Amino acid sequence: MTSVTALLATAFLGAVPLPAAQAEAVWLHDDIYVSAGKANAYVDVRCPKGQQRWTLTVRLTAVKPGRPTATGTTTSAVTCDGETQWRQHPITVRPDSAPFFAGRDERNVGVAELRDPNGTLVETITRRMYFYAWD
Repeated sequence: MTSVTALLATAFLGAVPLPAAQAEAVWLHDDIYVSAGKANAYVDVRCPKGQQRWTLTVRLTAVKPGRPTATGTTTSAVTCDGETQWRQHPITVRPDSAPFFAGRDERNVGVAELRDPNGTLVETITRRMYFYAWD
């Protein structure tokens, strides 16, 4: 009987919508396209419609044995379409020093941070990244 009660409680909790603060607000696509040493990332964002001065920071690291590690960070403004509407933001990340390159190394990583107009971190996501040549 305990397992039935636990199952019902789990089903009920799964049906309750999450408060806005806990809802997913940023999604970093794991495919990065590299052209001329720059990395092009795609990040989906949800934030309150009409609000301004939200920012998105994307940090990328590409690793390949025998090559210098490529890193880069870009911060850009975000367009807010509403908490229920995803908006894709293409982001170009210029390398700090060594140019980005294609590769699928398991150490490749990307981080996206969404901040509200007050600078408060709303959400961050870290993912393994796949860098593809785009010429």
